Amino acid sequence: MRFRKKSKPVENPEPVENLEPAKPFSERKLVRALDDNREKAKDFLKDDDKVEGLLRDFERKLKHIPKIGGWASDIAVMLSMIRAYVMKRYRDVPVASIIIAIAAVIYVVNPLDLVPDVLPLIGYVDDAAAIGFVLDSIHKDLKKYKEWQKENGLR
Repeated sequence: MRFRKKSKPVENPEPVENLEPAKPFSERKLVRALDDNREKAKDFLKDDDKVEGLLRDFERKLKHIPKIGGWASDIAVMLSMIRAYVMKRYRDVPVASIIIAIAAVIYVVNPLDLVPDVLPLIGYVDDAAAIGFVLDSIHKDLKKYKEWQKENGLR
């Protein structure tokens, strides 16, 4: 495993515990992979049952991905927003946000993504990065959806 130093400069060599693993992928590659899934996401949007099956697969896989604990609430909101959109209960969100959210779900469910899930320890790093990237990208839409849920007694 390759390591790179954290960004803070030091005069003395750092002990091993202050090193972090080098990223096995770049943000640019991750964005490209998500973009590649946009067309698949559009196709999923045409079939409510396919979307629901995909979301269930995603929920099952989440149990195996470390470091998502802090995002659990936002992930639940994202999945709820996708379901509400597909069921035509909530449409006050750009379709691009729904598509990128579904593209991330497709990415995470795929075991042969940028870093194959069969690789011990690092196999889910890219999945967590994809989730974090998308949650950050659609943060305002998630906030607006939560407000809508609250206004309608759903939260």
